[in-house]
Amino acid sequence: MMDQQCIDSITRFILESNMSDLNFINIGVRPITYGTDENGKEIPTVHMCLYDSMCSKAPLSEAWIAGNLLLFTVFDGYLENVYQLTEGASFKNHYDNLPEHTQIEIIGKNCYRIFKIIRNAIQHNMSSVNYNAGNYIINYNHRNTQFALQISKNGVRNLYTLVMNIIKGKIGGMYGKYRTSGHYDGIMNTLYENMCKEITQISDDIGTNLLTVPNGLKLRASVRYPVNNPKILTEDDKYIILRHIENNGTDDETSDQYYYSTDYVYKDYLLPQEIGVITKGNGDSLQERSESATIRFERSSIVDKWKLK
Repeated sequence: MMDQQCIDSITRFILESNMSDLNFINIGVRPITYGTDENGKEIPTVHMCLYDSMCSKAPLSEAWIAGNLLLFTVFDGYLENVYQLTEGASFKNHYDNLPEHTQIEIIGKNCYRIFKIIRNAIQHNMSSVNYNAGNYIINYNHRNTQFALQISKNGVRNLYTLVMNIIKGKIGGMYGKYRTSGHYDGIMNTLYENMCKEITQISDDIGTNLLTVPNGLKLRASVRYPVNNPKILTEDDKYIILRHIENNGTDDETSDQYYYSTDYVYKDYLLPQEIGVITKGNGDSLQERSESATIRFERSSIVDKWKLK
Protein backbone atom coordinates (compact mmCIF):
# COMPACT_ATOMS: atom_id res chain seq x y z
CA MET A 1 0.00 0.00 0.00
CA MET A 2 1.30 3.46 -0.91
CA ASP A 3 2.31 5.33 2.24
CA GLN A 4 1.77 9.03 2.86
CA GLN A 5 5.42 9.87 2.20
CA CYS A 6 5.17 8.33 -1.27
CA ILE A 7 1.90 10.15 -1.97
CA ASP A 8 3.43 13.45 -0.88
CA SER A 9 6.55 12.87 -3.01
CA ILE A 10 4.57 12.14 -6.18
CA THR A 11 2.17 15.05 -5.73
CA ARG A 12 5.13 17.35 -5.02
CA PHE A 13 6.83 16.22 -8.24
CA ILE A 14 3.64 16.82 -10.25
CA LEU A 15 3.09 20.25 -8.72
CA GLU A 16 6.71 21.24 -9.31
CA SER A 17 6.44 20.29 -12.97
CA ASN A 18 4.92 22.60 -15.56
CA MET A 19 1.83 20.38 -15.45
CA SER A 20 0.83 22.56 -12.49
CA ASP A 21 0.94 25.67 -14.70
CA LEU A 22 -0.98 24.23 -17.65
CA ASN A 23 -3.34 21.60 -16.26
CA PHE A 24 -4.43 22.71 -12.80
CA ILE A 25 -6.73 25.54 -11.76
CA ASN A 26 -5.46 27.62 -8.86
CA ILE A 27 -7.85 30.01 -7.16
CA GLY A 28 -6.49 33.51 -6.86
CA VAL A 29 -6.75 35.13 -3.42
CA ARG A 30 -6.33 38.93 -3.27
CA PRO A 31 -6.98 40.29 0.23
CA ILE A 32 -8.49 43.75 0.65
CA THR A 33 -8.03 46.12 3.59
CA TYR A 34 -9.67 49.48 4.19
CA GLY A 35 -7.37 52.39 4.87
CA THR A 36 -7.58 56.18 4.68
CA ASP A 37 -6.02 58.56 2.18
CA GLU A 38 -4.43 61.93 2.94
CA ASN A 39 -7.90 63.49 3.01
CA GLY A 40 -9.21 61.03 5.56
CA LYS A 41 -11.35 59.20 3.00
CA GLU A 42 -11.68 55.47 3.45
CA ILE A 43 -10.34 53.52 0.48
CA PRO A 44 -9.96 49.77 -0.07
CA THR A 45 -6.52 48.46 -1.04
CA VAL A 46 -6.04 45.16 -2.88
CA HIS A 47 -2.97 43.09 -1.97
CA MET A 48 -1.47 40.79 -4.56
CA CYS A 49 0.02 37.44 -3.55
CA LEU A 50 2.59 35.83 -5.83
CA TYR A 51 3.43 32.14 -5.64
CA ASP A 52 5.19 31.56 -8.96
CA SER A 53 8.49 29.76 -8.63
CA MET A 54 11.46 31.16 -10.52
CA CYS A 55 13.16 27.79 -10.95
CA SER A 56 12.86 25.67 -14.07
CA LYS A 57 10.19 22.99 -14.07
CA ALA A 58 10.11 19.48 -15.45
CA PRO A 59 8.15 19.46 -18.77
CA LEU A 60 5.63 16.88 -17.57
CA SER A 61 2.74 18.49 -19.44
CA GLU A 62 4.38 17.44 -22.71
CA ALA A 63 4.49 13.82 -21.54
CA TRP A 64 0.72 13.52 -21.18
CA ILE A 65 0.90 9.73 -20.91
CA ALA A 66 3.24 9.84 -17.92
CA GLY A 67 1.24 12.68 -16.35
CA ASN A 68 -1.99 10.69 -16.46
CA LEU A 69 -0.43 7.51 -15.13
CA LEU A 70 1.33 9.33 -12.29
CA LEU A 71 -1.70 11.30 -11.16
CA PHE A 72 -4.05 8.31 -11.35
CA THR A 73 -1.57 6.14 -9.44
CA VAL A 74 -1.27 8.59 -6.58
CA PHE A 75 -5.06 9.13 -6.54
CA ASP A 76 -5.66 5.38 -6.32
CA GLY A 77 -3.03 5.08 -3.59
CA TYR A 78 -4.57 7.95 -1.64
CA LEU A 79 -8.05 6.38 -1.80
CA GLU A 80 -6.63 3.00 -0.77
CA ASN A 81 -5.22 4.59 2.38
CA VAL A 82 -8.23 6.71 3.29
CA TYR A 83 -10.90 4.03 2.75
CA GLN A 84 -8.81 0.91 3.50
CA LEU A 85 -9.38 -0.50 0.02
CA THR A 86 -7.95 -3.91 -0.77
CA GLU A 87 -4.39 -3.61 -2.01
CA GLY A 88 -3.92 -5.27 -5.38
CA ALA A 89 -7.65 -5.46 -6.11
CA SER A 90 -8.96 -4.24 -9.45
CA PHE A 91 -9.77 -0.60 -10.04
CA LYS A 92 -13.40 -1.66 -10.49
CA ASN A 93 -13.30 -3.25 -7.04
CA HIS A 94 -11.84 -0.04 -5.63
CA TYR A 95 -14.59 1.98 -7.31
CA ASP A 96 -17.32 -0.30 -5.96
CA ASN A 97 -16.01 0.11 -2.42
CA LEU A 98 -15.71 3.89 -2.43
CA PRO A 99 -18.37 5.53 -0.21
CA GLU A 100 -20.95 7.94 -1.58
CA HIS A 101 -22.47 9.51 1.53
CA THR A 102 -21.44 13.13 0.98
CA GLN A 103 -21.20 15.45 -2.01
CA ILE A 104 -17.40 15.35 -1.92
CA GLU A 105 -17.36 11.54 -1.72
CA ILE A 106 -19.64 11.27 -4.75
CA ILE A 107 -17.56 13.81 -6.67
CA GLY A 108 -14.42 11.84 -5.82
CA LYS A 109 -16.01 8.55 -6.86
CA ASN A 110 -17.13 9.95 -10.22
CA CYS A 111 -13.68 11.46 -10.83
CA TYR A 112 -12.07 8.09 -10.07
CA ARG A 113 -14.36 6.40 -12.60
CA ILE A 114 -13.60 8.95 -15.35
CA PHE A 115 -9.89 8.81 -14.66
CA LYS A 116 -10.00 4.99 -14.65
CA ILE A 117 -11.24 5.02 -18.26
CA ILE A 118 -8.38 7.30 -19.31
CA ARG A 119 -5.77 5.30 -17.42
CA ASN A 120 -6.88 1.89 -18.69
CA ALA A 121 -7.11 3.09 -22.29
CA ILE A 122 -3.57 4.53 -22.13
CA GLN A 123 -2.18 1.44 -20.42
CA HIS A 124 -3.93 -1.31 -22.37
CA ASN A 125 -5.52 0.18 -25.52
CA MET A 126 -3.31 3.06 -26.59
CA SER A 127 -4.53 2.88 -30.19
CA SER A 128 -8.04 3.70 -28.94
CA VAL A 129 -6.94 7.04 -27.48
CA ASN A 130 -7.36 10.07 -29.71
CA TYR A 131 -5.48 12.82 -27.88
CA ASN A 132 -5.57 16.20 -29.59
CA ALA A 133 -4.43 19.42 -27.91
CA GLY A 134 -5.60 18.24 -24.50
CA ASN A 135 -8.95 16.82 -25.68
CA TYR A 136 -9.64 13.10 -25.31
CA ILE A 137 -11.76 10.79 -27.43
CA ILE A 138 -11.54 7.18 -26.22
CA ASN A 139 -13.48 4.30 -27.73
CA TYR A 140 -12.79 0.56 -27.53
CA ASN A 141 -14.50 -2.74 -26.74
CA HIS A 142 -13.29 -5.18 -24.10
CA ARG A 143 -15.10 -8.40 -23.17
CA ASN A 144 -18.25 -7.22 -24.97
CA THR A 145 -18.29 -3.94 -23.02
CA GLN A 146 -17.88 -0.57 -24.71
CA PHE A 147 -15.48 1.81 -23.02
CA ALA A 148 -15.81 5.36 -24.27
CA LEU A 149 -15.08 8.87 -23.09
CA GLN A 150 -15.20 12.23 -24.80
CA ILE A 151 -13.94 15.08 -22.67
CA SER A 152 -12.54 18.46 -23.66
CA LYS A 153 -9.25 20.00 -22.56
CA ASN A 154 -11.10 22.22 -20.10
CA GLY A 155 -12.95 19.23 -18.70
CA VAL A 156 -9.66 17.38 -18.17
CA ARG A 157 -8.22 20.44 -16.46
CA ASN A 158 -11.13 20.48 -14.03
CA LEU A 159 -10.76 16.71 -13.51
CA TYR A 160 -7.06 17.01 -12.66
CA THR A 161 -7.80 19.93 -10.32
CA LEU A 162 -10.55 18.06 -8.49
CA VAL A 163 -8.30 15.04 -8.03
CA MET A 164 -5.37 17.08 -6.73
CA ASN A 165 -7.62 19.05 -4.36
CA ILE A 166 -9.00 15.79 -2.94
CA ILE A 167 -5.50 14.36 -2.44
CA LYS A 168 -4.19 17.55 -0.83
CA GLY A 169 -7.37 18.19 1.16
CA LYS A 170 -7.44 21.84 0.15
CA ILE A 171 -8.16 24.13 -2.79
CA GLY A 172 -5.09 24.96 -4.85
CA GLY A 173 -4.23 28.63 -4.55
CA MET A 174 -6.17 29.29 -1.36
CA TYR A 175 -3.97 29.73 1.67
CA GLY A 176 -3.86 30.49 5.38
CA LYS A 177 -6.94 31.54 7.25
CA TYR A 178 -9.04 31.85 4.08
CA ARG A 179 -9.27 28.06 3.56
CA THR A 180 -12.64 27.41 5.21
CA SER A 181 -14.38 24.06 4.79
CA GLY A 182 -17.33 25.87 3.21
CA HIS A 183 -15.09 27.37 0.54
CA TYR A 184 -13.62 23.94 -0.13
CA ASP A 185 -17.04 22.36 -0.70
CA GLY A 186 -18.44 25.29 -2.69
CA ILE A 187 -15.47 25.58 -5.05
CA MET A 188 -15.32 21.79 -5.52
CA ASN A 189 -19.01 21.84 -6.51
CA THR A 190 -18.26 24.49 -9.14
CA LEU A 191 -15.22 22.66 -10.54
CA TYR A 192 -17.24 19.44 -10.75
CA GLU A 193 -20.13 21.14 -12.55
CA ASN A 194 -17.66 22.72 -14.99
CA MET A 195 -16.07 19.33 -15.65
CA CYS A 196 -19.38 17.61 -16.33
CA LYS A 197 -20.33 20.26 -18.89
CA GLU A 198 -17.28 19.22 -20.90
CA ILE A 199 -18.10 15.48 -21.04
CA THR A 200 -20.16 14.50 -24.09
CA GLN A 201 -19.88 10.71 -23.78
CA ILE A 202 -19.07 8.19 -21.08
CA SER A 203 -19.49 4.42 -21.18
CA ASP A 204 -17.80 1.62 -19.25
CA ASP A 205 -18.43 -1.53 -17.21
CA ILE A 206 -20.47 0.54 -14.77
CA GLY A 207 -22.89 2.17 -17.21
CA THR A 208 -23.39 5.34 -19.19
CA ASN A 209 -24.25 7.83 -16.45
CA LEU A 210 -22.31 9.26 -13.55
CA LEU A 211 -23.65 9.14 -10.01
CA THR A 212 -25.95 12.06 -9.24
CA VAL A 213 -24.38 14.69 -7.01
CA PRO A 214 -26.92 16.49 -4.78
CA ASN A 215 -27.29 20.19 -5.40
CA GLY A 216 -25.09 22.29 -3.19
CA LEU A 217 -23.83 25.84 -2.88
CA LYS A 218 -21.39 26.75 -5.65
CA LEU A 219 -18.70 29.37 -5.14
CA ARG A 220 -16.92 31.07 -8.04
CA ALA A 221 -13.65 29.31 -8.80
CA SER A 222 -11.55 32.12 -10.22
CA VAL A 223 -10.28 35.00 -8.06
CA ARG A 224 -11.68 35.77 -4.63
CA TYR A 225 -11.21 39.02 -2.72
CA PRO A 226 -11.41 38.58 1.07
CA VAL A 227 -12.03 41.89 2.86
CA ASN A 228 -10.16 41.78 6.17
CA ASN A 229 -11.83 44.81 7.78
CA PRO A 230 -15.20 45.32 6.07
CA LYS A 231 -17.31 48.34 6.89
CA ILE A 232 -20.29 47.31 9.01
CA LEU A 233 -23.19 49.63 8.24
CA THR A 234 -25.75 48.06 10.55
CA GLU A 235 -26.42 44.81 12.39
CA ASP A 236 -29.15 43.39 14.54
CA ASP A 237 -30.34 40.01 15.78
CA LYS A 238 -31.25 38.88 12.25
CA TYR A 239 -28.97 40.60 9.74
CA ILE A 240 -25.51 42.08 9.23
CA ILE A 241 -25.26 44.69 6.47
CA LEU A 242 -21.82 45.57 5.10
CA ARG A 243 -20.52 47.90 2.45
CA HIS A 244 -20.09 45.77 -0.67
CA ILE A 245 -16.93 45.97 -2.75
CA GLU A 246 -17.56 45.06 -6.39
CA ASN A 247 -14.51 43.57 -8.13
CA ASN A 248 -16.02 42.90 -11.56
CA GLY A 249 -16.41 45.14 -14.56
CA THR A 250 -20.16 44.73 -14.14
CA ASP A 251 -22.54 44.46 -11.19
CA ASP A 252 -24.85 42.09 -13.08
CA GLU A 253 -24.28 38.75 -11.33
CA THR A 254 -26.06 36.89 -14.14
CA SER A 255 -23.59 38.14 -16.77
CA ASP A 256 -21.03 35.78 -18.34
CA GLN A 257 -18.49 38.51 -17.57
CA TYR A 258 -19.09 38.23 -13.82
CA TYR A 259 -16.06 36.15 -12.74
CA TYR A 260 -14.96 37.25 -9.27
CA SER A 261 -16.41 37.17 -5.78
CA THR A 262 -15.80 39.13 -2.59
CA ASP A 263 -15.57 37.45 0.81
CA TYR A 264 -15.98 39.27 4.12
CA VAL A 265 -14.19 38.60 7.39
CA TYR A 266 -16.78 38.95 10.15
CA LYS A 267 -15.47 38.06 13.60
CA ASP A 268 -14.11 34.50 13.22
CA TYR A 269 -15.86 33.80 9.92
CA LEU A 270 -15.24 34.36 6.21
CA LEU A 271 -18.60 35.00 4.56
CA PRO A 272 -18.71 34.49 0.78
CA GLN A 273 -20.62 36.90 -1.41
CA GLU A 274 -22.68 33.97 -2.74
CA ILE A 275 -24.57 33.56 0.58
CA GLY A 276 -25.37 37.25 0.89
CA VAL A 277 -27.85 39.56 -0.83
CA ILE A 278 -26.36 42.52 -2.70
CA THR A 279 -28.24 45.78 -3.02
CA LYS A 280 -26.92 47.97 -5.80
CA GLY A 281 -26.39 51.64 -5.13
CA ASN A 282 -27.98 54.50 -7.03
CA GLY A 283 -26.54 55.87 -10.24
CA ASP A 284 -26.25 55.29 -13.96
CA SER A 285 -22.63 54.15 -13.98
CA LEU A 286 -21.01 51.13 -12.31
CA GLN A 287 -18.76 53.42 -10.31
CA GLU A 288 -21.71 55.40 -8.95
CA ARG A 289 -23.65 52.27 -8.04
CA SER A 290 -20.61 50.61 -6.46
CA GLU A 291 -19.97 53.52 -4.11
CA SER A 292 -23.18 52.86 -2.18
CA ALA A 293 -23.68 49.13 -2.79
CA THR A 294 -24.35 46.95 0.26
CA ILE A 295 -24.46 43.26 1.06
CA ARG A 296 -26.70 41.65 3.67
CA PHE A 297 -26.01 38.39 5.48
CA GLU A 298 -28.47 36.51 7.63
CA ARG A 299 -27.06 35.60 11.03
CA SER A 300 -28.50 32.12 10.58
CA SER A 301 -26.08 31.59 7.66
CA ILE A 302 -23.03 32.18 9.86
CA VAL A 303 -22.18 28.57 10.66
CA ASP A 304 -19.02 26.61 11.48
CA LYS A 305 -18.10 25.77 7.89
CA TRP A 306 -17.29 29.45 7.30
CA LYS A 307 -14.90 29.66 10.27
CA LEU A 308 -11.46 31.05 9.51
CA LYS A 309 -8.55 28.63 9.87
